[in-house]
Amino acid sequence: MDEFKAIDDNFSSFAKLLIEDSAVRFNTLRSCSFFDPVPDEWRMRIADRAQSRTGYSDVCLTSQDDETKTFYVILRGTAEAYRNGKLVGTIDTGECIGEGVFFANENISRSATVIADYKIIAAEFNKAAIDSLQADAQAMTCIDKALLLALFKKLQGANRKIEKLLLMKASDGKGNWSSGDTGRFKGFA
Repeated sequence: MDEFKAIDDNFSSFAKLLIEDSAVRFNTLRSCSFFDPVPDEWRMRIADRAQSRTGYSDVCLTSQDDETKTFYVILRGTAEAYRNGKLVGTIDTGECIGEGVFFANENISRSATVIADYKIIAAEFNKAAIDSLQADAQAMTCIDKALLLALFKKLQGANRKIEKLLLMKASDGKGNWSSGDTGRFKGFA
């Protein structure tokens, strides 16, 4: 039992340091894969704009259909994403939530409810922090590369899920594909 208390105490101590010490925030961002494309000088500036958000199991980071006002990067831990009450994915350390705020010209809503799976630490960027980043062309060049890489990884994951669903449909005998079509792209004729 004492081991669990020690883990909780360590988590709480680290979370407090993230809030109070900009060097700890910087080093945590430095160790997070999302920020790999960001040079250290910009990582420090970004770390100063980020708020640390910590949570335990079942803490809700975002709720489906709420207006997207914040952007999160998971620094430690994982979270589960639910769409209409169904589990649709897992968000791991180094992945982000709410990246649409950087691209949308109008208000957008969250596409999923995201709930912490055990202990989680996230960098949270509120509207003021996002506006501050967007006002700085050099900062956005760094963030844009990180966002594009994150979106590319999400697209790869979505493609794998689609392929799996297509293969399941083809193999269960209920697919309506004609002439042995497996749903794979065959190229241009």
